[in-house]
Amino acid sequence: MPEVSLPWGPDGPLKVPLPDHWTLQQVAQASLPLAGDDWPDRLGQALAQPTGELPLGQLLAARRTGRIVLVVEDFSRHSPLEEILAVVMAELTRQCVSHEQVEIVFATGMHPPMSAEQARAKLGALAQMIRWRSNRCKERSRYVYLGQVRAVDLWVDRGVAEADLRIVISQVSPHLQAGFGGGYKMFVPGCGALETIRQLHRLGVGRRPRPWVGTEAGRNPMRMVIDAGGERVDQMGKSFALQYVLDDADRPTFIVAGQMLAAQQMLAKRCAVACGVMVERTADVLVVNAYPRDCDLWQSFKGIANTRWAAREGGVILCFARCQDGMHGMDVPRWPLLGWRTTRRLVRLLGSETLSGLFTRLAPNLAGDAAFFVRLALQAIHRNTIFMVSPALAATGRSFPGLRIFADPAEAIRQAGRILGDSPQRVVVFPTGGTTYPVLTGGAGGQGA
Repeated sequence: MPEVSLPWGPDGPLKVPLPDHWTLQQVAQASLPLAGDDWPDRLGQALAQPTGELPLGQLLAARRTGRIVLVVEDFSRHSPLEEILAVVMAELTRQCVSHEQVEIVFATGMHPPMSAEQARAKLGALAQMIRWRSNRCKERSRYVYLGQVRAVDLWVDRGVAEADLRIVISQVSPHLQAGFGGGYKMFVPGCGALETIRQLHRLGVGRRPRPWVGTEAGRNPMRMVIDAGGERVDQMGKSFALQYVLDDADRPTFIVAGQMLAAQQMLAKRCAVACGVMVERTADVLVVNAYPRDCDLWQSFKGIANTRWAAREGGVILCFARCQDGMHGMDVPRWPLLGWRTTRRLVRLLGSETLSGLFTRLAPNLAGDAAFFVRLALQAIHRNTIFMVSPALAATGRSFPGLRIFADPAEAIRQAGRILGDSPQRVVVFPTGGTTYPVLTGGAGGQGA
């Protein structure tokens, strides 16, 4: 009996037996080197020898009386932020920058704001020493207008935009809409107003679904707006990037510091080589583990969005996700009268665009992240049957229309077998689907199928 092993948080790997007539065609793993115990030293070297920019120490020395903002990732990312900030704060101390001059801003975008407990977990002792806050996307008075780029109105957090120096600390990883994360994405949408974020998200979910994950900046409409918006921010004050790619142990293995755009693009190329996995033939069954983006339903669904093109049209996608934070504030409209099967038939009959429009009319106050999620999810459900295995999410009793949620992996596999029948099935597994994606070769069929 074939078996797959999936990362599953602190409880260790989850072992999932597969039926005998399912052939394990490929385990799609990233090819990332381990960071090594010297990564903090290499991070310090990157700050002293940046790309396309003065060393961080010189930038700080010129702004000893200025206001410094550290723009960092929120709790949905696994970066060892406390250890990284220790290296950065040591440089601030050397340059006699006081804690009163420094503010930490979590680039939460539309994610729920960080709780005090989450901030302590990310920042350690700094949570008690330095002012911190989250992006409050619904409070328009907090934002400054920086004009329009490709029909997107750029409203960016005023405190971030008007800082004398912005130190942006984030990982670069595959992103379902922007190609790759990091860089100016920490400003737009990370520190953007709700209106800006909603307009930006529309660029990444067109009427004709296609895979944007892993695409180059010059061919990605969302990334082009992000980078143009970030350059608008950089007309006010100065930005310095500290960017990295995490290894399988969540430690920085590739590190680049310096000019924002150059640092992000250098690491995006590294990430494409390491995290884009060649798939020669699409699968009947795609097993995708949402790790390390598996904290809630929305983050976990990104694993499906990243990898779903590795499944043939009409195939089954089995998504495994811990979802320890449940829905995490996402108020997805309920669809109480129809089961997942009937909903999928409606999607197939009416089309994902029609049905997502219906959701919007039924729930006009639908939060921006949920509206975007609805459209993206219905496009995926139109193409494939999707089962999610998440004991934590199943225990909440919450669900998404057309997405069946299981507590027991064996039951999800049995239900997939009923759909596919007893004939041999090809299986492709993405153990870390939150940060990997398929690169389909000619024999795998069109990516936009």
